[in-house]
Amino acid sequence: MYYLGVDMGTSFTKGTLVDEEGRVALRVRRESSVSNPQEGFFEVDAEKVWWKNFLWVCERVLSEFPASSIRALCVSSVCGSFVPVDEGFRPVHNAVLYGIDRRSESLVGVLNARYGEEFLQKRLGNAFSTHSVLPKILWLKMNRPEVYSRAVHFLSSFNFISARLTGVPAWDIPTAYGALMLDGETEAVPQWFLEDQGLDAKKIPPVISPLQTLGPVTRKAAEETGLSPGTEVVLGACDINAEAMAVGAIRPGSAVSVFGSTVSLLLNTSEPHSLKGFMTGRSLLPGVWRIGAATASGGRTISWGLSLRQDGQGRQNGSSLLAADNVPTGRAPTGIFFVPYLDGARTPFNEPTARGAFFGLTSAHTPAHMAAAVEESLGYELAHIISLMEKSLTEESRVTKSAFPSRLEVSGGLSRVGSLMQSVADITGRSLRLHPEVDASFGDALIAMTAHVPWEDLPSPDRALPVIQPSEFAASYGEFSRRFAALCENVARLG
Repeated sequence: MYYLGVDMGTSFTKGTLVDEEGRVALRVRRESSVSNPQEGFFEVDAEKVWWKNFLWVCERVLSEFPASSIRALCVSSVCGSFVPVDEGFRPVHNAVLYGIDRRSESLVGVLNARYGEEFLQKRLGNAFSTHSVLPKILWLKMNRPEVYSRAVHFLSSFNFISARLTGVPAWDIPTAYGALMLDGETEAVPQWFLEDQGLDAKKIPPVISPLQTLGPVTRKAAEETGLSPGTEVVLGACDINAEAMAVGAIRPGSAVSVFGSTVSLLLNTSEPHSLKGFMTGRSLLPGVWRIGAATASGGRTISWGLSLRQDGQGRQNGSSLLAADNVPTGRAPTGIFFVPYLDGARTPFNEPTARGAFFGLTSAHTPAHMAAAVEESLGYELAHIISLMEKSLTEESRVTKSAFPSRLEVSGGLSRVGSLMQSVADITGRSLRLHPEVDASFGDALIAMTAHVPWEDLPSPDRALPVIQPSEFAASYGEFSRRFAALCENVARLG
């Protein structure tokens, strides 16, 4: 028997089928697309991209395995994103994406001023940002009233699929916390906000455990997908949580960093923590909390940096950093700082108007040095985020048992780039255990398995994993990290 996991990312939809021992039986993936209809707006045509890609995954899987052999499935997708749907779970508007979508930017400022950042930090875990879902729903009500009126449910990006399969709409607790949709005092959607802003509470589905089974695939959905009616569907959570499950970073004291189109970080703790600018709240497992962070930099930033390094004929240099066989090699700091805010600043500043900048250039520097500085910036930004987490944990040391681990579990496409990973290890001072062969869809498959197996008994496949240790150059990055953090803070203020 098998379990199916599907992750719908911004670049690819990925599917993984595992057996009862957690061994991968099949992997498939297909390109996805994001639309940018106007400046600051980022959307996905949920029907044409996510639903059709899900059908494609089902077709590929079922061409090799009988539908009756799939006991359960789980779907994940991008965090902080939602789809307005009608009573049949059909979209009435494109999916609105996470923090890169800045349509609510001015409204966020108004709401933060109205309620006060201190009050919002206490009740929701933070002040509103462009990653927050409720301000974007309010934006639709104010600017697209016909969409708001037609919407019966505002579904999370992945429940758009699972609701179509089961007929059950729901948000999961970790994703709702991260999108500032839960009042920490009641662990429910903040009624005070909905009532004050005239939002219909019935349009927000119930918020439940991510490991809860929504129900079986309906007969109608089975006819459309080819899945067996009765196949169980587990709710799951957004992609960073599935990545955490994929690499085994789900217990207190563990941390995962995903290096994809953007970089994200999740630290699991045994107690709740409040940290300005970060995503806090409950994690994937019962009784486990988390501190989450996300940047606007990542694969897209690296690709932009590579475009600086060209040969004499104007073509990109053949020594692409993104080569999968790139060998880990430590190197001394360039001494150049690149502020990687090409698409704004996310954690901890949440300043969408921040812009990128180079600092420290001299006439001796070349485009190759600048490209290397862009690479370093991912490590510096992660090191800054880790230092803020550590500071928060230290300040609460009298009442907490939490600490930031000395090793990070790392996944994502850029985990295959050895030189980048060595740079990150040197700058953060952490060892990196790399998981280049698994992704969120593998974590989804394991979450699907919880329909029949307690999470404590999930299989842990024996994989030989590479570990990158900080090199002899690590000590030379300390002062540069401190300067980078100060520079970023000043640049973010300018935004």
